[in-house]
Amino acid sequence: DDRLDKIEHCDSFLHLHLGINGTDLPSTPTPQFPAQWASLQNWTLGVDAPRNLVLCSMSTLLDPGLAPDGCHTVHAYVPATEPYAPWEGMDRSSKEYRDAKDKASEVLWQAIEKQIPDVRNRTLVS
Repeated sequence: DDRLDKIEHCDSFLHLHLGINGTDLPSTPTPQFPAQWASLQNWTLGVDAPRNLVLCSMSTLLDPGLAPDGCHTVHAYVPATEPYAPWEGMDRSSKEYRDAKDKASEVLWQAIEKQIPDVRNRTLVS
């Protein structure tokens, strides 16, 4: 269908979903520990620069039933600012792809660490 050729594609997303140990973390949102937060690396680059803005959510602060007792869920993502070209044609089962994902996810981990500094040690599922 040639209508598809006329659609302008947006950039892609990077996502990180975690299940973490919630020991000593709040069980409800507070001004100091909100259920959602944003992390902007560099104001001068703008919110649409690749890997510059990360949005984070800890949905279990709003609905504790989304995780087992004593645990939280965390979701971090870049909002349609990840260029797809470097990923296009990459073999999803290759070491190159795995390494690229690990490198790309670093900005997501860093955004979560601004709120939960020891999140990597708390991670039970990723």
